[in-house]
Amino acid sequence: MRVAITGATGYVGRFIVDRLRAEGAELRALVRHGRAASALPAEVETVSGDMTEPSALIRLVVDADAVVHCALEHARGRYRGGEGEMSGDRLRFWRANLLAGVELMECARLAGVRRFILLSSRAVFGHRSGGAEWVDDAARPIPDTHYGALKLALEAHASAFSDTDGLCCASLRPTGVYGLTAPVERSKWFDIGMALAACGALPAARLATEVHGRDVAAAVSLLLNAPAEQVTARTFNCSDLVMDTRRVMAGLATRLGVTAELPPRVANRLRLAMRTSALRNLGWQPGGEGLFEATLDALADAVRERAAI
Repeated sequence: MRVAITGATGYVGRFIVDRLRAEGAELRALVRHGRAASALPAEVETVSGDMTEPSALIRLVVDADAVVHCALEHARGRYRGGEGEMSGDRLRFWRANLLAGVELMECARLAGVRRFILLSSRAVFGHRSGGAEWVDDAARPIPDTHYGALKLALEAHASAFSDTDGLCCASLRPTGVYGLTAPVERSKWFDIGMALAACGALPAARLATEVHGRDVAAAVSLLLNAPAEQVTARTFNCSDLVMDTRRVMAGLATRLGVTAELPPRVANRLRLAMRTSALRNLGWQPGGEGLFEATLDALADAVRERAAI
């Protein structure tokens, strides 16, 4: 299978690249100008350009069997709430993400691509979708950020391309993604580990939903290979654990052998955690507690090496 991928050098994109390479896929990645293609394995073909360059999108999708769209132009380190910080221009956020995303779908259709996987987000549900504790795949999305609204709009266009144009599109909604990546400084919770090693200040604890990047990549692989009738024009929640980040801090402190004053546990319950029935019906099985604990082991080793403790 020949797969074109955007956002391949990003945090989630690297997990997807590694998974698809291991499965024998031929990969072609869109790499922004000034971004080092050396960040990707040598076997990955690259196309230089960004999402606002139609010629780059055309070169990306030519002869591809499938497209995986992970790219997002946003303020560095910010997703929700960071939309207006790109040169202070919120309209640029929409042009670079919504309009370019739809153009990528159209380029894929014209090139005869058979399948298109959109990386959406849990943010489509916002915090107001009925106030429920859990949401299913078919729950009504009510985004409360421009980031969530962007992802929902792209989902709608993916559905329209499926129903109107015959392009098999599926949307995956990952929640917060964790896991070690390269360079290790980009890994989620690495900064917490370094703060513990230096006896520095720790952030307030928060409740969050998490899924390992390897499990996101496994979900993408499933959506690429499942029978078209099982995925076309559908959305799939992608989440694993409900996590109080105080537990992350405690786990890293124990592994690093340091004593730290941890923030209080979060008292409230998380709203709108995602159930993942649709993915599980395709055979998806996330790593759960075992993968979480193994990740803390690896993260502590990386912190210990960097902090020389």
